Amino acid sequence: MSTIRNEMERFFQKTNMVSTYKPMFLKTLLDLGDFKENEGSQWVQDDGKNLEVNLNFVAVRFIYYCHPLFFKFKLKQQFGIMTVLSYKIFEEFDVFNVKNKVSKAEFSKDKYQDARTRLIKDGLDKTVFKLLLKDCNIYTRTKPYTFIISKDNVTYLKEHKNQLRKALNHELSLFLGRFNNSPDIPGKLEEVQKRPSLNTADSLENVRIAESRCFYCNEEGTKFAQDHFIPWNYLYTTEKYNMVPACTSCNSSKHDKLAIPKFLKLIIDRNNKLELSPGYSESFMKSQWENCRINYHGENEPLWKNA
Repeated sequence: MSTIRNEMERFFQKTNMVSTYKPMFLKTLLDLGDFKENEGSQWVQDDGKNLEVNLNFVAVRFIYYCHPLFFKFKLKQQFGIMTVLSYKIFEEFDVFNVKNKVSKAEFSKDKYQDARTRLIKDGLDKTVFKLLLKDCNIYTRTKPYTFIISKDNVTYLKEHKNQLRKALNHELSLFLGRFNNSPDIPGKLEEVQKRPSLNTADSLENVRIAESRCFYCNEEGTKFAQDHFIPWNYLYTTEKYNMVPACTSCNSSKHDKLAIPKFLKLIIDRNNKLELSPGYSESFMKSQWENCRINYHGENEPLWKNA
């Protein structure tokens, strides 16, 4: 156990991370001690002392962790205009889309085999499978696309899974934060992402100030959704200053799009009527909107406006 502990400590002491591949690869190995039968058991063989693992097991989890970063949060994984292979795969294989059921069991299915093979052959095997061992020597490469890891090491990974996951997510968030102007990157790396609701008192106040009208189309109503004016997938928080009452039609149509500047002005005017935290200001709201437009919505994408 001391050997793997030392190897993990050695990895976290390294400062030369140039991509997400090494910490992401280690993060996938944390599942070896407690994965479910339908999450890739066909790629793990147990001889009593060791586990023999095919890289398909790792590829499933790479896809699982990267899918929301690409489709939901739109986080870049490196500097410049180049696209990492895991993202290229999402673009090239039509089995992927934003509405995929994001689960390890889903990505273990046969219909993703071609995508997994491409990721393994052109990505994992070339960029991390061998190189990671220089920083964290906890498995042995055997036949092509296969490695052996001792069950003692797997036990250590299982017993310290929560701490190691947090540490790896921390490394990932520091790296991603170097070229993503996106709030709460650590939260976006968590597997379970709960979307909070605005509390009842603040919801009622927002509706009252809007005079029971939809913020976007101005239609009167009795029931409204509380819409994140700046999309939740970018801002990743539910705060009163960013929540507006929206009718079913507008809420559905807007989805996670960013509204035109006309509505930015309206929400700033509205917020002047609310009691908000000292950290809020008009310039803060404008900068949040502009950062979202550039880093999440897309500079060249048309903004949403009510028809």
